[in-house]
Amino acid sequence: MAKTGKKKARLTEQLRGKLLITYLVIICLFLLLVGQLVVWYILKGKEYSNTVLGQQTDSSQEIPYERGKIYDRNMNTLAGNDTFYTLILEPKNIYSVSKEEKRQAHLDADIELIHEFFGVEEEETRTRMEQNKNSYYVPLKSGLVFKEVEDFQKFLEEYDRSPKESDSAAVKRKIRLARNVRGINFESYYKRSYQYDSLACHLIGFTSSGNVGNWGIEQSYNSVLNGTNGRTYSYFDQDLTREVTVKEAVDGNSVVSTIDLQIQQVIEEKLKEYDNTIGSLETSILVMDPNNGEVLAMASSDPFNLNDPTNDVYLNFKFSQSEIGQIEAYTNQVLEKEARGEKVEKEKGKLTKWDALSKVWRNPVISDTHEPGSTYKPFTVSAGLESGVLSGNENYVCTGSLHVSNRNIGCSHVHGNISLKQAVAESCNVAMMNIAFKEGADQFYYYQNLFGFGQKTGIDLPGEADTSGLVYYASNYGNSTSLATNAFGQNFNCTMIEMAAGFSSLINGGYYYQPRVVKEIQNNRGDIVEVKEKELLRRTISEATSKKMRTYLKETVKSGTGTRAQIDGYSIGGKTGTAEKLPRNKKDYYISFIGFAPAEKPEVLIYVTIDQPYVEHQDNARLAVGLERECMKGILDILGIEPTEKTSSGPGPKEYYLDEFTKKKKKK
Repeated sequence: MAKTGKKKARLTEQLRGKLLITYLVIICLFLLLVGQLVVWYILKGKEYSNTVLGQQTDSSQEIPYERGKIYDRNMNTLAGNDTFYTLILEPKNIYSVSKEEKRQAHLDADIELIHEFFGVEEEETRTRMEQNKNSYYVPLKSGLVFKEVEDFQKFLEEYDRSPKESDSAAVKRKIRLARNVRGINFESYYKRSYQYDSLACHLIGFTSSGNVGNWGIEQSYNSVLNGTNGRTYSYFDQDLTREVTVKEAVDGNSVVSTIDLQIQQVIEEKLKEYDNTIGSLETSILVMDPNNGEVLAMASSDPFNLNDPTNDVYLNFKFSQSEIGQIEAYTNQVLEKEARGEKVEKEKGKLTKWDALSKVWRNPVISDTHEPGSTYKPFTVSAGLESGVLSGNENYVCTGSLHVSNRNIGCSHVHGNISLKQAVAESCNVAMMNIAFKEGADQFYYYQNLFGFGQKTGIDLPGEADTSGLVYYASNYGNSTSLATNAFGQNFNCTMIEMAAGFSSLINGGYYYQPRVVKEIQNNRGDIVEVKEKELLRRTISEATSKKMRTYLKETVKSGTGTRAQIDGYSIGGKTGTAEKLPRNKKDYYISFIGFAPAEKPEVLIYVTIDQPYVEHQDNARLAVGLERECMKGILDILGIEPTEKTSSGPGPKEYYLDEFTKKKKKK
């Protein structure tokens, strides 16, 4: 039998040729790849390195936006911004110079001129340069004004030329210095400024670091006034040249307020005169347009400089020296704990400096509450007329007091037989109590609420007090004594802005407008972006009732308790207020007067309040009436309100309103 086995496979010549070709192709591709890598990494290495560097950000700097301005209604600037500059060193621009001699010339020129123009010691500049050799951004000195920067730049421009043979040695030296300056830059920034220092301080407010509004318009319109910061981005291009890309800042919008600068100046001048002559715990003045809710001016005692609001001297306005000592000691204690990184929990009853200053910064017109006194009586009468409880023909008998719930509640005088009109003009408590009882608790409270008492007005300012728990219904509803005293403005509290808003509706035909301090918003080009229209919230009374009240209130100034508010040739209306403070000690009073003109068609309302005037006998509103009159005289002229009545040919007031009072020593 023949021997069998597997036949060995052999490559054919054709297949062997194909494999050889494939192998050669692979070898060629590999050699080509190696060659390309050599080209990339050796021949073109610098080019690709530069490309990578060009994609790397070197630094970025913030560009500050400009906070929007605050204007008065006539576009006078109340709050603006001053521009300051920071001197910036760019050491790397100097130390990157390869030639040592040239590099040293740049350093010497910078150091000498910075000392000459900006007062920085040469050693300080040199040290900062050497410590930051690789930096393009080293802030050296801030707070430079434009003139300082301008003088330096003018020097560089003047001497940036080739020297002439005729130049003196001194001029040639200046040319050498100017042409060697390198790596000096300036960065601008804004600082809030208030052109009139303390004017309208409680109303405008101020800013702290970071453009944060504190109090007033600065706080309530903070987001409107603030803009968005821009930024510069520095990077290297392909030639390793430093390039800069800029994202511009977006400035904030500006606020046009309802405030009239001239009227504000008048009331602050008269308030200062009063405080310097007599003084009080707190005196405030509010001026409004009763036909739209616009606040024309607002001021209180103890103004502070908006350009320096944290000055310790302001603590003297509200605290005794011993109290200030305790405040300073506690403030230092808190600061020491914070410096050590300890958690600080404020101790009850203790104030830091900032807590104490907040009592200075707060706006009494919207943040403080008081019993309004007799300025509330027109509301009691209006509610009776509007509800039909009163016809206007009523008469009352005032014996000097009224017996209510086993006690006698007194009146300022024994008025005897008195009409409704006279009851308002002569401020009769007995008549008001009888009216309130006739209205009843539900009706009385309904109108108290309708006129806005116990509610925030919604004025566009921070810090408005909540009085919801301080009115009749919330405190003593159903208590006849409380109803009786509420009728003439005691035993409940309100703010000045509450009173002024409600009173405006009494005299303007019954329209309750939301008070406001801003008219419109503008962008940084002056274009109007938003108009703040007047906002009618509700009707309170009819035109017929309002007209009757204007007549009653005109009589108050003509023959009643407000005669000292008379201004020759003008028709004036108003109401006095005298509220005995708690505890009822017959010594401490909150006096006030709210007046308006012309009486028939009011264009301006002024509300003056004086908390415990420094006089022997406080229970008389003459001081408030006199202060209102002095303000009104100036304001009528500013607003161009013409006389509507015949002028008297007789002598004017026998004496200035302050002349009859002797200041009592102030008690802390």
